[in-house]
Amino acid sequence: MVRAPTKKELEERVEQLIQEIEALQIARDDAARALQAAEGTVQAQQGELVAARAQADAAEEAATQARADADAARQLQAQLQAQLEAAAAAQPPAGPGGQDSVANLPEIPRPAGSGWSIREAMELDHPDYAEIQRSIRSLVIRSQLDWTDDFRRQDPDKLATFFRAARKAHPVLRRYMNNWAAAIARQYMQNKRKHAYRQGYIKKRPAPGDQAGNGPRRDGGGGMNGGGALAA
Repeated sequence: MVRAPTKKELEERVEQLIQEIEALQIARDDAARALQAAEGTVQAQQGELVAARAQADAAEEAATQARADADAARQLQAQLQAQLEAAAAAQPPAGPGGQDSVANLPEIPRPAGSGWSIREAMELDHPDYAEIQRSIRSLVIRSQLDWTDDFRRQDPDKLATFFRAARKAHPVLRRYMNNWAAAIARQYMQNKRKHAYRQGYIKKRPAPGDQAGNGPRRDGGGGMNGGGALAA
């Protein structure tokens, strides 16, 4: 015959069951919190996925627009190129300063003696001569010639660069034998030095074998006659 549990044993069993129930409730709560956190993570990931899809759509739209803009730019470039070619075809043949016509003109030697006008010796009118003056001033700087020193002491390589650029910009300069029209650049550099001397920016250097009175005629302002003074 089975013995009936005592009251104490029943109380201990009840206490044990209560502890097991509490443990199960704690486990259930932990599981509920984990599930809630997982659901939050899933929702966040879904939000990130939606945002990523929106960004991808925007990027695709931007790429499509960029391709359309590029196509429009190429079409515009082609149109402009066609217009330029048409305009070039419609232009008249090059004038006296053009390279084709210069090739058919005789060379001009440097005038002998003193008192001559460089513009007249170059056989140029005032506008053409003034344009060459402006260009020469720019080329002196771009060729990195040292205007603080005499023209005859310039670096040969830089002078060669200067002469090539000058003849390319103004093919008419090919007419002047031994580049004697470079007197424009020489006078420009002299005027800059004189101005710097007066202002005390640089010290005067002796010119290498400079011969007075052997060169083109100057006007009262110190520049080459026929083109106006080459101011510093």
